[in-house]
Amino acid sequence: MIKTPIQVRFNDMDPMRRVNNSSYSTYLEVARMDFCNRFFQIETLDDTPFVLVRVEMDLLRSMTSSDKAEVHTWVTRIGSSSWEFTYKIVDPVSQKVFVQAKSVQVYFNYRTGNKELIPKEVREILEKEMN
Repeated sequence: MIKTPIQVRFNDMDPMRRVNNSSYSTYLEVARMDFCNRFFQIETLDDTPFVLVRVEMDLLRSMTSSDKAEVHTWVTRIGSSSWEFTYKIVDPVSQKVFVQAKSVQVYFNYRTGNKELIPKEVREILEKEMN
């Protein structure tokens, strides 16, 4: 599992002074890119090894601008060409959970524009991060 710190921005807030629901999806995106930067050689956008095909989120508790947050990300399923990340957005001090989420990524070669089977070296990385 990796932990990605999140900075809650003024722009993330809704009129009720809570983090807007759409901002949580952005936090998950930040965590996915953190995963890529930690484990894959990402020099250009074409080096990103997947395309996002599904996201589901359960919003459990509202987050405000005074809350601290980090996204916990781990792999929960690996198929032949896709894998699933599971996430929790939590307060790093109290460990209260704001959001639980999952996403499905398909291994994708942006240079050829095609979906591909997950290569052995990528599968090994994913398996090490599986929980």
